[in-house]
Amino acid sequence: MRKHNRHLLTLLDSLALLVFIATFTSVVLPENTMDPFLMGIPYTMWVGFLVSVAFVVLAYLVSLVNKEDRHAD
Repeated sequence: MRKHNRHLLTLLDSLALLVFIATFTSVVLPENTMDPFLMGIPYTMWVGFLVSVAFVVLAYLVSLVNKEDRHAD
């Protein structure tokens, strides 16, 4: 693995760890709070959806970085 890829993987892993930690803080799970609503969906639900999308995007980026040249399309 090239040095550039290793640094990029470290960055993506760090971002995933930060998102994971933030998931269990009051940023995503505030106590006794339903507001603000977004199109009738409570805050915790739509922020949880955004966290899920962030994990999917990070996983996709890691798969792109780890793609070997012999398997590239």
